[in-house]
Amino acid sequence: MSASKNMLIQLRRFTGISLALCLLLNLTSVRADSEDTIHVRYYQGGTVPEYAVRVLTLALQKSGHSYSLTPVTTPMTTPRIVRTIRNNTPDSVNLFWAASSPDLENTLAAIPVPIERGLIGFRVLAISQEHLPQIEQMNNDHKVRAISLLQGIGWSDTAILRKNGFTVTEASPDNLYNMLAAGRADAFPRSALDAERELRTQQKSHPGLTIAPGIALMYPRFGVFFFVSADNKPLRNAMEKGMQVALKDGSFLKLYEEDPDIRSALRMLRDPRKIYRLAETSPDSALHKLDASLFEPLLSGLPKENAATNTKK
Repeated sequence: MSASKNMLIQLRRFTGISLALCLLLNLTSVRADSEDTIHVRYYQGGTVPEYAVRVLTLALQKSGHSYSLTPVTTPMTTPRIVRTIRNNTPDSVNLFWAASSPDLENTLAAIPVPIERGLIGFRVLAISQEHLPQIEQMNNDHKVRAISLLQGIGWSDTAILRKNGFTVTEASPDNLYNMLAAGRADAFPRSALDAERELRTQQKSHPGLTIAPGIALMYPRFGVFFFVSADNKPLRNAMEKGMQVALKDGSFLKLYEEDPDIRSALRMLRDPRKIYRLAETSPDSALHKLDASLFEPLLSGLPKENAATNTKK
């Protein structure tokens, strides 16, 4: 065999080996990228859904991971969502956002940043216009507690309201405005973040619904957090890192200040209202360990002369 022919055979062998190595390296790279990707299946619902998804996207962008976002739109109650996340049910919800409570904090892992800086704790009252005269006569704590309220099944608000002496009826969130229009309760407390947007939609079928002027409830320190399974460490670590980066570089605050729902809520905070501050009911909540700088400063400046202080035992 000639030397030139032998060199050609060796070259072909070397080329084949090199090609195989390149393919193997590429497959390894793809596998590594796939393992590093954070797959988020979030429940499409809850308060300020569009804003919450923007914050979620920002946190994932800042985490340094590749990621995928998939909304889960199947209607689910809060207890079912919590069970699904806690059990790490494959291909189902693994993240949602909700107002915090000791029960939630003991069941799931909260990413420790209130995504709306506590604005959810400022509650205006959605009412039927026929109840407006009754609401306008609410000039003291005792009369305010006499009104009956609506809440969704499993919502964190219910325990706060009941321990503060209110009568609360729970029902599926999809049916609450129908119940309000039908007179099943006097009022439906809604956060300043959600009230105007929801009423614009509901008034198409229930034109008699409105927001009670001149009155609001103020929950004790309250906030909306992203919740994940404590066992889902890749997602938990990525979210915590991303939120901290977004806080430090100012991108979170910029997103907050530019959001239309946030701006609407801040305008409502500035409206003249009698503010009924509810008594503390969850002293063990992790909310009280968070730095005050994470919360909207306007909340601490609201009037306190109408504070509700008599907690129902």
